[in-house]
Amino acid sequence: MRPDAVEQVVLDALRNANLARDPSVQLVVAPGAPIFGPDSPLDSLGLVALLLDIEDALRDRGCPVVLSDERAVSQKRSPFRSVTTLVDYIGTLLQTEQA
Repeated sequence: MRPDAVEQVVLDALRNANLARDPSVQLVVAPGAPIFGPDSPLDSLGLVALLLDIEDALRDRGCPVVLSDERAVSQKRSPFRSVTTLVDYIGTLLQTEQA
């Protein structure tokens, strides 16, 4: 799966998450936008829900990956910081799956 397609999946998941969020705590839907951390209104429960939505969308496209596992949470710098870091992390997972 190409990086731009992965990015689209992540952005679509952010848009869907915003449908259930109060207007005062909307997530930024843009490449490079923060996802989780001090620059984002997303809490840990919201992050898990978002990651599950992304996993489902990727699985529907024939790319089954698990995003919230020990490999992700044990990294020094979270892959969930921004759209860019998450897309890069998913790309790494997909390359590992194909190898």
